[in-house]
This record gives sequence, C-alpha cells and structure tokens, in this order.
Amino acid sequence: MVCLMTVSPPGSSDTVAIVGIVAGIIGTLLGAGLGAFVTWKIQKRQLEHEDRTRFHERRLEVYAEFNEAASEVLAAKQTGNNWVAGLARMNKNFETLKLIASQSVIDAAIPVQGLVTDVVNDRIADIPGVMPKYYGDSNALTDAMREELGADKALKG
Repeated sequence: MVCLMTVSPPGSSDTVAIVGIVAGIIGTLLGAGLGAFVTWKIQKRQLEHEDRTRFHERRLEVYAEFNEAASEVLAAKQTGNNWVAGLARMNKNFETLKLIASQSVIDAAIPVQGLVTDVVNDRIADIPGVMPKYYGDSNALTDAMREELGADKALKG
C-alpha cells in the first residue's frame, strides 16, 4: 500500500484562513456601508417629497384664504356689513403669500389686494362698477396660482 502525503509549507494554511476571514469582514463592512448609503438616499428623497407636499398644501391654503377673504370683504362692504375681520384675514394671508409665492403670483395678488383696500378706505365708492375689474384681477390671480401649483398639469395628467 502506498500512502501519498502532501506536505504544506509551514503557516500556508493559516495565511489562507486569515485572508479568508479578512475578506469576509471587509465584504460584510462594504455591504453594510452600501446598504446604509442606499437607505439614506431613499429616506432623503422621501423627506424632500414630504417637504414639497407640505409646502404645496400650505401655499394652497394661503391662496384659498386670501381669495376667500378678499371676496368676503367686498361683499360685506357692498351690503353694509362688518368687513374688518375679513380685511385682517386678507392682509395676513397677503403677507404670507408674499413670503411663499412665486413672483408671478405676488404680481397678480397686488392688484386684488389694492382694489379691496381702496374700497374699504372709500377711495372707490362705486363697488358694483369696480366688480368687473375685481373679477378680471381675481381670475388672473387664480390662473397664476394654478400655474404655480401645477393644477393644470395635474388635470391633463
């Protein structure tokens, strides 16, 4: 019977084992690092989307409040009712609008706010006569708001 025996140089199997262990550790660390990076990128995108959505909702709320208050003030002034609270609401939302809106929305809001202010300060006495201008300015403002909010794009889909 012949017995074949292989003789390894001293320490060579230890070297292979150490290299295997080190490679396993490095692979594990790289995989964990890559996984953490991918998770971070996904969470960053989600947070940015939530911020945009929350900001979009805030603008929509301010725009709607401004339009509603302006109409309320003109109606109250025309019918002889109290318009002070509506004017305060309109002015508050106008100031907020100036902080969060695009320049095109601000430019469209200025004539609406100015007309309402002129009416309540009795610089314009003929309210029914000024209503066509108000409606035109208000429609231009609504168009600018819709464009900024992307409402037309959402509807066309």
